[in-house]
Amino acid sequence: MANNSWPRVLFLYLLLLLHCRQHAATPTRRIIYKFTDCNAEQLQHLPKLAAVYELSAVTCNISTLPNAYFTRFTTLTALEVRESGLAKISTHALNGLEQLQWLALPWNYITNVEPWSQAPLKALHTLDLEGNAVKTLSAESFVRYPNLHYLSLAHNMLERISGDAFTHLPHLKHLNLAHNRLGVIESLYFRGMQHLAHLSLQHNAIERVAADSFATNAHLRSLRLDVNKLRDLEFLRSNALTRLLHLNVSHNHIEAVEAFATGEWALMDLDLSTNRLVEVKADTFNGLAALMHLNLSANALHMLAASCLDKLINLETIDLSANNLTQLPSGLFDAPTQLQRVNLSRNALPTIHAELFAQLPYLRALDMSGNQLSSGAFIAHLSPLLPHSALTLDLSENHLTQLDADAMTALQVCGASVDLSANRWHCQWLIVELVRAPAHVHFGRNYSLASSWSAALLNVSGIDCYDAERQRSLVVLDAGRLWERRHGVGDVECTTFVDPVMPTPPPLVWPRVRVDRFDSRSIIIWMLIAIGLAFTGLRIARQLIDRREQTKRVKKLLELKTQELTRLTAKNVERLNERT
Repeated sequence: MANNSWPRVLFLYLLLLLHCRQHAATPTRRIIYKFTDCNAEQLQHLPKLAAVYELSAVTCNISTLPNAYFTRFTTLTALEVRESGLAKISTHALNGLEQLQWLALPWNYITNVEPWSQAPLKALHTLDLEGNAVKTLSAESFVRYPNLHYLSLAHNMLERISGDAFTHLPHLKHLNLAHNRLGVIESLYFRGMQHLAHLSLQHNAIERVAADSFATNAHLRSLRLDVNKLRDLEFLRSNALTRLLHLNVSHNHIEAVEAFATGEWALMDLDLSTNRLVEVKADTFNGLAALMHLNLSANALHMLAASCLDKLINLETIDLSANNLTQLPSGLFDAPTQLQRVNLSRNALPTIHAELFAQLPYLRALDMSGNQLSSGAFIAHLSPLLPHSALTLDLSENHLTQLDADAMTALQVCGASVDLSANRWHCQWLIVELVRAPAHVHFGRNYSLASSWSAALLNVSGIDCYDAERQRSLVVLDAGRLWERRHGVGDVECTTFVDPVMPTPPPLVWPRVRVDRFDSRSIIIWMLIAIGLAFTGLRIARQLIDRREQTKRVKKLLELKTQELTRLTAKNVERLNERT
């Protein structure tokens, strides 16, 4: 048995010896060189070390990279030459860098993209050429980089791309061509890039995208075309991008959207803001059942079809701010019941239907600021299932003069944060409500004031209202805060404070009248006791009255919620009966 075991022992010994030899040949540490404010000669006189893995030169004076410049660094995996005035790279400057994985040459003066190597750099997966002066891309530009995953040519001067410039990059996933001068996207630009997932074309001058530009990019998930000159989205009609998840076409000249009316799209985010849309038709978003975030702000919308959002059952955020809306259909938000954030600010809405938001139990933020609303009746009709403490409601800069009792009761009972500043409140109504308004309801806003004792403008909180009897507007400022700032109490605007010399008031001199000290003191004490008792009684009576009013309001709100729940239950039963 012993004779049979010695070959096994010998084999294990040889295996261990081979492992130790390989381990000894492996470098024990990775050498990284980082230079700033250097020159080309310093790079040439580096010590000859075969274990340099990363080399970085930032803000150096390197105008040229000659042939075989890095042949000494055979293990180099990352190379960076940033902001160094690099203008010329010789044809074989990257020879010998077969292990290079990351190449960054941003913010230089490179004008042409060439192979720069005799042999393919198969390990290279990231190429960053951002911030150079490249104007054209040829068919030979990327022929030596077959395994690129990330390519950035942002902030260049690209005007023309050869039809087969990217054909040698079948594995590319991220392509950044933002901030260039492209005017047209031709059909051959991205042909053959089956794995392309993220494409950035924002901040160009693109006026047209060919219909079949993305015919072979079925895996594209994110497309940015914002800040261009597009007038339509006809290139989406080919249905090649039905698996797209994020689309940004904001800041263009788009006047109509019809590409999403048919088909089934996987879009989750759609940004159409800052365009020239004037209306949203009933079928505009029919194919976007998966959409979660929709931005239609800063257009010229004046009309929304009542059923334009019916297919958006997963919608969580909608932004309709900065448009020309003067009315909203009563059932606009009945179908997208998952809505959490609604922005209708900076429109011209004079009124809205009282039950417009009644079907939104998950609402967290509602912005109605900057409109012409004269009534807040919808506040009392918010969904009874809504956790009001999580709601933020902005009704500032409207034409509200007062809120009805139901709305104020709803605001007092719930814990929603409400901004009611910059409205046209009646002073008599406002004074009464300020006494009992909860802390989470804000009527005031900040005013900028100039003063003789401070060079900077002061931000002071205040409340404005309109006195109808005397036909004047009143603004009440927090004078106590001004006094604190001036005399150094609390927060001050300066790091040091010199106490001003305050004149001492003259002493009070009482006329000398002979009176009985005991009697006068007794009278004063009894008067103070009587005044204290009177104020205590008034305070207790006011507390009892407020408690009784609060109880009535709570009961009334509970009745309203019960009626609302009954109405919704009856409506649901009717719908079920109609379906059956």
